[in-house]
Amino acid sequence: MRRPIRALEALALAGLLTAVTPAGARAADGTFVYHTGQGTERHTLGDPVDGRCYPVGEATGVTGNETGHDAYLYDTEGCRGAAAYFPSRWYGYETFRSVMFVSRCADRTPVVRARTGFS
Repeated sequence: MRRPIRALEALALAGLLTAVTPAGARAADGTFVYHTGQGTERHTLGDPVDGRCYPVGEATGVTGNETGHDAYLYDTEGCRGAAAYFPSRWYGYETFRSVMFVSRCADRTPVVRARTGFS
């Protein structure tokens, strides 16, 4: 009878630790779609992580943010310099070299958890 109680104690402790552990970088559920080769080659980023810089080469063409998080499109490969705001569930014709995703606050304001290149 002692073993089932130990198992329940371990399960309860695991649940408690999961509930109180702060969340790290969260993934943006969904897919980010972009094109290279002057819009001829289609590429995707599946479930990108918030705050991580994704170099994309020379992206030019139709771009779609099918994730639940906003993005910033940068004109450099290191997510530095000028950035264009690209909201969640948005499509447009864009030219950029890297992208970073950010979650939003309850008031829908983007929350930047990593360096964005803005001074």
